Amino acid sequence: MHRLLPPTAIAVVAVLGAGASWFSGQALVLRGLVLLAAVAAVTGAVVMRRWDSVAGLRVAELDRARGADEWRHEERVAELETELEESREQRSELARKVRAKRAELAALRNEHAALLRRYAAAETGRANALEGRRKLAIEAAAPARALPPARTGRPPAPQP
Repeated sequence: MHRLLPPTAIAVVAVLGAGASWFSGQALVLRGLVLLAAVAAVTGAVVMRRWDSVAGLRVAELDRARGADEWRHEERVAELETELEESREQRSELARKVRAKRAELAALRNEHAALLRRYAAAETGRANALEGRRKLAIEAAAPARALPPARTGRPPAPQP
């Protein structure tokens, strides 16, 4: 409201001065009313010019602020793009390291499986050797059977 009051008051004074000139026939009154309307018009022009210069300064300030904001935005975008590129490089490096570790782990698993197979084969051989020794020990501990006597023409004697 305080921004509209001065131009409204100036316009009302100019309109009243012009309107009053219609109702007055005296030259001195007409000159005073014309002077009043002219002063109101000049005052209105001065107020409008001041508003225009203030608005121009404000627009220039806003343009500078917008330019600064755009510059900061572009700088931030450039920083973010740089960070993105760096993070992509780090991610690819980490992915490469993970692949290398996975390959190393697979090689270790294969080596472990081969060692387990060799151990199982050695244990099987050892168990077979122990079983062979056990069988030999059993055979050695058992008394040897005597061979039946050779047959001669006689029948064998009965044993009591």
